[in-house]
Amino acid sequence: MIKENKVSRYLLYALGEIILVVIGILIALTINNSNEDRKSRKQEIKYLKNVQTDITIEFKNNDSIMKYRAATAQAAARMLDFKTLETAGDIISLEMTINQVFQRLIFIPTNNTYKELVSSGNLNYITNDSIKNQLLELDKMYVYINNGEHHMYREYEEYLYNVSIKNGKMLNALDFQKTAATGVATPIHPSQIHTATVIPELNQLLKKNEFRNGLKLSVMNNTGIAAAHKEMIQLLHKLNQLIQDDLNKD
Repeated sequence: MIKENKVSRYLLYALGEIILVVIGILIALTINNSNEDRKSRKQEIKYLKNVQTDITIEFKNNDSIMKYRAATAQAAARMLDFKTLETAGDIISLEMTINQVFQRLIFIPTNNTYKELVSSGNLNYITNDSIKNQLLELDKMYVYINNGEHHMYREYEEYLYNVSIKNGKMLNALDFQKTAATGVATPIHPSQIHTATVIPELNQLLKKNEFRNGLKLSVMNNTGIAAAHKEMIQLLHKLNQLIQDDLNKD
């Protein structure tokens, strides 16, 4: 009987020791997990704030390029309505409009934080699925705009650049020597423009179907891309609000 009691007490003691060890391990794991969670959250907050910084810059970029696209579409539309050129002043006016339409501007996204998250494999730091999904939607819009620009400028080359270069003298109102020397576009005096040669060529260019179709495509493409930037601004506002709501929880 005494031996049995001793064995029972020993087993209870051993069991108690095991339970204490298990409890200690569980407490240590809980503390460690809590510390890891705090570290992860700290890193997540850093990423979220960096995304907000990118968004602030992106608002300005999108607003600027929307205005540029709208102005370009309007300039192309004006060229479709150009009447027969008669004077050096008409040539200058047309070439200023051509210069506005022909400028090639590419939208460069400010999404450095998102690219870092993806390239480093740290996108999982973003625990809010709504934020993560909105980032992915924004990335799709970047791809859409990039494809739209590529498509548009391919048409520019086919119907505007190539046609205009092959069918007359270009940039007749520019002093190339002074422009090259100063680095600033410098016009010549209207009296120096060879109107007798230039006016017939430009009038012919404005009537060419290829060129006019190119201008119509320019109006449509620039308007469409401007609309995509407007939609992107809405995505950015939604993303910014989702991030702010998430940050306010801390």
